Amino acid sequence: MSDASGKLMPRSRRFWRRTLLPLAIAASTLAFNAQAGLLVIGDDLPVEAIPLDLESKRYLAFNESTFSFYSNRQFEAMSQLLANQKVGLFNEDTEYAELMLGELYVNFGLAEQAETIFNRLLEKDILAQLRAETWLHKAALNYRRGQMDEAAKVLSSSLTDGLAADKNARRHLMLANIRISQEEFGEALASLHSIPAGTREGAYATYNMGVAMIRANHINDGVRMLSGVLNLPPGDEEINALKDRSALAIGLTELKEKRFDQARAALVRVRADGPFSNEALLALGLSNFERKEYRRALPLWLELVRRNPSHQSVQEALLLAPRAYEELGAIPQALAGYRFATETLRDELRQVELAIRNVDEQRWLDRLKSHDKAANMNLDPMASAANYSADAGPEMPYLYRLFASHDFSEQFRQYMELDRLRTLLLDWQQSVPAMESAWRNQQAQLERVLPDARAKLLALKRQQQEAGALAADIAVNMPQRLDMKRPQDLADYDQLMAWELIAALESQLNGLPATSPQRERLRRVKGVLLYSIASAAPQNREQQLRDVTQAGEDIEISGLRIEAAEQLVRDASLHIRSDLGKRLNARRQDIDKMIAETEKLMSKLGQLLKNDALQVLARNRVQLGEQLAEAHLAMARVQDASFSDRLQGKAQ
Repeated sequence: MSDASGKLMPRSRRFWRRTLLPLAIAASTLAFNAQAGLLVIGDDLPVEAIPLDLESKRYLAFNESTFSFYSNRQFEAMSQLLANQKVGLFNEDTEYAELMLGELYVNFGLAEQAETIFNRLLEKDILAQLRAETWLHKAALNYRRGQMDEAAKVLSSSLTDGLAADKNARRHLMLANIRISQEEFGEALASLHSIPAGTREGAYATYNMGVAMIRANHINDGVRMLSGVLNLPPGDEEINALKDRSALAIGLTELKEKRFDQARAALVRVRADGPFSNEALLALGLSNFERKEYRRALPLWLELVRRNPSHQSVQEALLLAPRAYEELGAIPQALAGYRFATETLRDELRQVELAIRNVDEQRWLDRLKSHDKAANMNLDPMASAANYSADAGPEMPYLYRLFASHDFSEQFRQYMELDRLRTLLLDWQQSVPAMESAWRNQQAQLERVLPDARAKLLALKRQQQEAGALAADIAVNMPQRLDMKRPQDLADYDQLMAWELIAALESQLNGLPATSPQRERLRRVKGVLLYSIASAAPQNREQQLRDVTQAGEDIEISGLRIEAAEQLVRDASLHIRSDLGKRLNARRQDIDKMIAETEKLMSKLGQLLKNDALQVLARNRVQLGEQLAEAHLAMARVQDASFSDRLQGKAQ
C-alpha cells in the first residue's frame, strides 16, 4: 500500500498474511460447501477440465455399449445406444453404432426397425467390410423371418464378399441350411465345402446335410456325411453330443435298411453317459433282436428299464425285455417282466395326470425360473434364458423334447424376456416415489440455503475485488531501486517487528535527554538493525516481488472459485424452478402403462405355452394308455399260452 507520496507502506507482508490468505481460504471453502464436490486443484494441474472432442466421446460411449453387448447385457447395450442417439452423440452417420443397433433389433425380434437401419446403411457409401456385414445381417433377418429365397439370394451373391472368417462361416452355414431345406444338395455341398473343416459350424452343417439326404432317400450319401461328423476328434460337450447324435442317426438308418452289422457298429460308438444313450441302447437291442440274438438284446433292455421310466425308450424297453424272455422260453421271467411293465406304466400314467394338473396351474411358468442368484440379479431382458429345468416338476421329463424344439424354446425365451422386463419395470416403479421424495427434500434444502449462499458470495466477491486492487497497487508502486530512506520497506517479517518495536520505544523515550543512556542504547540497537536490513535488502526485495506475484495469482484463483460457486448457485436456482416433479410423475404413469401391457402379453404368451405343453402331455397319456393295454394283453397272452401248454401236457 502506498501513501500520498507514492512510497511503499510497511504492510505488504502483513496484508498478505492477514487479508489475502484468509480471503482465498474463505472463497474456496464456500465454493466447496455450495456443491460438496468442487475439487481443489493443485498448482501443477490445469484449473479447468480438459474437454473431449466429439470423436473421443463417441469412442468411449461405443466401447461401453460393446462391453455390455458381449457381456450378455444386450438390453443395456441397446438402451445406451438409444440414449446416446437422443443426446446427439450418435446419429445416422455413425455407421458402426447403427450396425450394432440393427443387430440388437434382430435379436430382440424388432424386424421392421432392424430392416430400416440396414436399408439406410446400404444406401450410403460405407466401407466394403461394413457393407458386407450389413448385408449378412439383412440376410439373417430374412432367414429368421422365413424368407428363404431372399436370404439365399443375398448370401450366394457377391454382396457378402470380404467378410471376416467367422462371419463367412456363418454365411455359408445359413446358405447350406437353406439349400438343404430346398433339397438342392449339390449347392448345399458347395456351401458346406466353403466352411473350414473341423469348425463347429462345419460340423453342424455336415450333420444337417447328412440327415436331409437320408430323408430325401439318398441313404448312402447321407450316411457318408454323418460318418464325417462321427469321425471328428473328441471336442467339448457340444461336439461330443453332436457325434453321439450322428452315430445314433447312422445306426437307426442302417437298422431300417436291415443292415444290422453296420447299425451295431455305429450304435456302440454312442457314449454310455451321453444324452442319447437311451435311444442307442434301445436301437442296439433291436439290432440284436432282429438277428434273433435274444440273449445279446436282453441285457441291453434290462439296463434300460432301470432308468427313468418317463423316457420313451425306457417305456418301449419295458415291453421288449419280457418279449425277449418269451423268445428264450423263460415264461415266468416274461410274466414278471410284463407285470413290472404294467405297474411302472400305471405309475407313469399317474405322473402324467399330475403333470397335467401342474401345467394347468396359473403360476406354472413362474416355477420354471432358475434359482441361480447370478441369473436373477441380471435383470437384462435380452440375457440368455435361465435354465428352466432347475425346478423340474413331474412334467419336465415329458416336455424335454418340446423345450428342445425351436418354436417352443423361442416362445419361452420371449416369455422370460417379458418377465425380466416386467421385473425391471417394477423396480423402476418403486424407485420413482423415492426420486420424487428426494427431489422435494432437495428443493426445500436449496430454497433454505441459497439466500445465505448468495449473500456470502457477494461479500466474498467484493473482498476479492478489493484484494485484487490492493495487490495490483502494491505491484505498481513497489520501487525497483533499493532505497534506505524507508528501511522498513526492505525488512523481512522479523526485522519489521523489531523496527516497529524500536519506533514505539523511541516515542516513549522522547522526553529524556538526548545524552541519556537509554536513548544511546536504543540508537545503537537501531543502527545494528539498519545494518541487518541493509545487508538482507536485495534478498528481501526479491522475496517481496515473488510474494506480490503469488498474491496476484492466488487472488485470480480465488476469483475463479467464486465464479464457479456462483455458477453452482445459478444452476441450483434453475434446478428449483425446473419441471422435474412433473416429468417424474409422467414417467411413473408411462411405467404403469408398460407394466400393464407387459402383463397382458405375458398372459397371452403363457397360455400358448401351456396349451402346447398340455397337448404333448395328452399325447403321452394316450401313448402310455396304449402301452399299458398292450402290456396287459401280452401278460394275458403269455398266461393263456402257459395254461394251454400245461393242459396239453396233462392230456399227453
